[in-house]
Amino acid sequence: MIITPLVLLLAVQHPGGADSSAYLDPTAGRLVAEARARRETIDRSITAYRTRMRERIGVGVRALRRDRMLYRRELALHIDWQRDSIARIDVLGARQSVPAAVPKRELPEDLQGDVGDYAFDPADDRLTIGFSESRRDNPNDSTSGDHRLEFQHPLASGSEANYRFATGDSSVIIFPDGRRIRLRELRITPRRIDVRLMTGSFWIDEGSHGVVRALIRPARPFDFEQDIGDKDDDIPGFVKPIKVDVRFLTIDYGLWAGRWWMPRLIAMDAVATAGSFLQMPVRYERVYDEYEVTGDTTTRRAPRPPVATEAEDSIARAACHEREEREQISCKCANGHCLAFTVNMPTDTTALLSSTLLPPEFGSSDDSLITAGEMQELTRGLGKLPAAPWQFSARPPRWGLGRYNRVEGLSLGARGELDLGRLRVDGAARVATSDGTPDLEAGIVRETGGARLRAAAYYRLAAVDPTAHSLGIGNSLGSLLLGRDDGDYFRAGGVELTIVPPVTLPQGFAVRLYAERQRVALKRTNFSLPHALHGDHVFRSNITADSADQLGASVTLRAQRGIDPARSQWTTDATLDASAGTFGFVRGSGTLRLTAPLGPRLVGAVELAGGTSAGTVPVQSFWYLGGPGTLRGYGGGVTSGDAFWRTRVELANRWPGARVVLFADVGRAGSRDHLSLAKSLAGVGVGASFVDGLIRLDVTRAVRGPTGWRIDFYTDAAL
Repeated sequence: MIITPLVLLLAVQHPGGADSSAYLDPTAGRLVAEARARRETIDRSITAYRTRMRERIGVGVRALRRDRMLYRRELALHIDWQRDSIARIDVLGARQSVPAAVPKRELPEDLQGDVGDYAFDPADDRLTIGFSESRRDNPNDSTSGDHRLEFQHPLASGSEANYRFATGDSSVIIFPDGRRIRLRELRITPRRIDVRLMTGSFWIDEGSHGVVRALIRPARPFDFEQDIGDKDDDIPGFVKPIKVDVRFLTIDYGLWAGRWWMPRLIAMDAVATAGSFLQMPVRYERVYDEYEVTGDTTTRRAPRPPVATEAEDSIARAACHEREEREQISCKCANGHCLAFTVNMPTDTTALLSSTLLPPEFGSSDDSLITAGEMQELTRGLGKLPAAPWQFSARPPRWGLGRYNRVEGLSLGARGELDLGRLRVDGAARVATSDGTPDLEAGIVRETGGARLRAAAYYRLAAVDPTAHSLGIGNSLGSLLLGRDDGDYFRAGGVELTIVPPVTLPQGFAVRLYAERQRVALKRTNFSLPHALHGDHVFRSNITADSADQLGASVTLRAQRGIDPARSQWTTDATLDASAGTFGFVRGSGTLRLTAPLGPRLVGAVELAGGTSAGTVPVQSFWYLGGPGTLRGYGGGVTSGDAFWRTRVELANRWPGARVVLFADVGRAGSRDHLSLAKSLAGVGVGASFVDGLIRLDVTRAVRGPTGWRIDFYTDAAL
């Protein structure tokens, strides 16, 4: 499996024109000048080094019930690098798997060719994170298919056109022999909101003027439409926008033999998103340790060679490729220079897959390659990174926002966004074809290192249960094609403030403060494909919402432990909301989900949920059970009230890629004063699950009135 989410490259760019206003204090100007002068030379005094490299990559998918691990890879190498000679790379261990589909461990594809990327030249400050089908080692090579993001380096000549600089904190490293090294922080602020610019901080050795630690992130997320342009014509609109948001990239160096700074730790956290429904966290860690460094301390630094021409680079590549067949070696080339290396890979695949030198697997008891303390130290200044500058950037409206339900019929609209750098302004408008009622919303978004705040005004169709995704594409298709709308709705107009974590962090909480007017929303259409075939097939009526003017707040907390389907996992969430106005009430609910292997062939899951209230609860704030999210075998709103309980049990084969699931759901909603276990509704059935429950098809029989059969196709199941 080849991963191509993003490649981050610290590469030299040469924009022209220095600007003294780029320096917010004189010390910053001195630091940049000294560090830049050092970058314009190379240190060839290291003649050889040996090191062990360990790496972990994890790609997950975020969902409401639980997060899943889509891909993971662990790698361990021993690198014996020699200048102007042939490097030797020993593969100590390697494995990859797709836990959500094919959990069987296997060797990574093209391992023989990929490992050369880890044998770095200490004189070269280019470090890459990621993988690609074709490496673009030469910027002039237009034949490569590599999708890499090239940062314009803050220390490159003329970088004042792109950045502003300020000095930050200072630190002193004291060695056992009494030697002191003073480090100074250089804070970097981009002048523009450009994905190729970075915000961050460099820690610079005041003696050697070399960067010994970097903590950076792009000035804005990578946006497929904006940064790839017209090459995305074939991508469906409902998966846009496609973005990659990097929370941080950090590189830390260690001092060896009292002279040489060598890369020690590299880490990255990012999240790729597609539309409003898919979030894929990406976690990357790489560690170099057990160094043995050999060098000639009398060798002086030399001027950095110029960028090779395309012809010079082609000649170097051709010469090295000729050696590959003649000497049985491999080559990696860049800027007219090639690394020749050999790879020693044991023939015992089992030994490689189970090597004790590999980093710990995701989901194990200690699943961090970089310790929590080290990671905290590496990212200590993340919340203090310079803020993005103010800037005006408009995204063209995205048309064709469509949904279908029994209140609006087909609803069409558009969404637009203005990026002001430190703030974003967004807006959406749609019109219901059933009666022409508009649906309007406008908001202002502010993101910090720990939270995403959005203030909005709106007049919209609201779902009584936002977690059921009644206004999403799944329920829209069910309404139009099956004549089955499981949602219940009311009209809401007002203002709200929502606070959630930024997309790059686990979604552990959600806070909403609101003041809104709530009114009834009537069923306006019966049209669906079944209705067109049989006129007596009509939608059920919508709830008769109470008219209310409400001021309220809600808080939701979520937690998860475990992400590997081969191990036990649990997730939980709890919600507390309170409202005053026409109706005064408090509600609380919680859900606990457990999944665990049951021997070598089976896996089981249990989900328990319940909620109750105090005060007078309006109809639109009742709990409604029915549908695949709450009570399978029944339609939406089959039972409702100001309190509820429900449970579901599932049993399936262990293979997560494709499962046959037996299940049973039991639950009831009603008045909190008379709710009991008696007269509960129950459904039993069999389902087909794919990709660890991300895709699910169930056939259910309701065993208590109203009885009947029901087929549900949905996403994010327990198993």
